[in-house]
Amino acid sequence: MIPPLLVPISYAFGVPLGTAALVASAYFIAYGISQPFWGALSDRFGRVKVIRFSIVAGGLCCVVAALAPSFTVLIVSRTLSGVLFAAIVPTIVTYIGDTVELQQRQHALTLTIASASAGIAVATVVGGLCAQLISWRAAFVATSILALALSFSLTRVPEPLRAESPHTYIRNAVNALRQRWVLIVLAIGFIEGAVILGSLTFLSASLQEQGVGAAVAGSAAAGFGIANVCCVPVVTRAIKRFSSPLMIAAGAVLAATGLLVAAADTVVATAIIAALGLGAGFGFLHPTVQLWATQVNAQARAVTISFFAGSVFVGGAIASAGAAPLADGGSFNIIFLGAALLALLLATAGAWLRSRYVSSGDAERGASEPAPAAL
Repeated sequence: MIPPLLVPISYAFGVPLGTAALVASAYFIAYGISQPFWGALSDRFGRVKVIRFSIVAGGLCCVVAALAPSFTVLIVSRTLSGVLFAAIVPTIVTYIGDTVELQQRQHALTLTIASASAGIAVATVVGGLCAQLISWRAAFVATSILALALSFSLTRVPEPLRAESPHTYIRNAVNALRQRWVLIVLAIGFIEGAVILGSLTFLSASLQEQGVGAAVAGSAAAGFGIANVCCVPVVTRAIKRFSSPLMIAAGAVLAATGLLVAAADTVVATAIIAALGLGAGFGFLHPTVQLWATQVNAQARAVTISFFAGSVFVGGAIASAGAAPLADGGSFNIIFLGAALLALLLATAGAWLRSRYVSSGDAERGASEPAPAAL
């Protein structure tokens, strides 16, 4: 919901747009660097307990954001929200890794990501409508109410059975970071975050700076989630027919194509195309790389996934912070062009590295991991 709120927040507190973008960057960086912490807690206390706690506490932080009397308080509340909400998606991915066979796992991950993208689409539209018709603060109120409702819905979700690791979390983390393929997956996740999250942050703002209303700008950016959801049937069929390196290349090229269109001329129509390209590309790219993260270090899956999710959001944080001066100057076309070139790099290098991993035999060893524990 943040992209269409950046311009209203900058007006409300009298700060430049690049400074207002810290609302997104602070969330991303907090989300990213706190991942190892949540991975350790989910191993110790359980996946579902960690998810429920983070949703409730994160919802309370959204209440503080809605009532923030100053920009500083807003930044602090968004940072804490990032720390707390960071637990949700990676722990869900770990939960899937614990309970779904490898052969069906990419399909399950695709559906999970599509569900999250549908939430992004709705939130972006609702955020824009709140900013234009009520107040940017109303969007945070809506999030806190939704968090409360969601926490109750999780009461019947069973905790998966899982084998206890013979090593401490720190030992598992050190061992993971010593593995070449783990580091490669983390690097790919970093670039993916820079391309997708970094550019998506400024898509609505690029329109609002031209006088487009927050509702329309938010709706344009919502094309990301809509495209991702609509791509689910295509992606689930493609998983069975095409190799994973090709899936990575296709996703990155789709994202690059949309960004190049927006870089040529950023208007409502091209912003929609860019959002659609990012959403469709994310649909092909992210489940494939995320599957890779679940299998590259199966003996310490929670650790590896926490680092992977962190790398994606740290990439988005660094990209959005680095692009802030360009946003202040209205140079959104340069932001989108840079992200497109980075996406093309990901299409070539990411696909080649995945091909090397598959041919190395490590993928087969991951496929022979123990069956998930029954619920």
